[in-house]
Amino acid sequence: MKLIQSCMAFAIAGALVGVPPVSAQQAKPPAGQAPAKKNPEPVTGEMVSLNTSTKTLIMKTAPETEMKFSYSDDTVIVGVDKGIEGLTGNPGVLLTVTYDEHGTANIALKIEVKPKP
Repeated sequence: MKLIQSCMAFAIAGALVGVPPVSAQQAKPPAGQAPAKKNPEPVTGEMVSLNTSTKTLIMKTAPETEMKFSYSDDTVIVGVDKGIEGLTGNPGVLLTVTYDEHGTANIALKIEVKPKP
């Protein structure tokens, strides 16, 4: 009888050791709900070109790196009169662009024109 009780005690103890505590388990988001996506950090650089027909802006963020942004009528323009039209013909102006990524496209949410030093 003692042999059976000893075996049962070892079996129960072994089962309890293999179970992680509830607090150590990571919570999973509810089914059908993706984790919140964080917007990328704003970027600063020089404007290379602006095409008001296609509503695209290209800016140089580093010596060998350019980024292309699409904008819309909802894009907030700060630091220049006449909205986006105020940037026409001003290549080299310093900009900070707050944007969101939609697949491979960069959508400008806010374009800030920095004052010339």
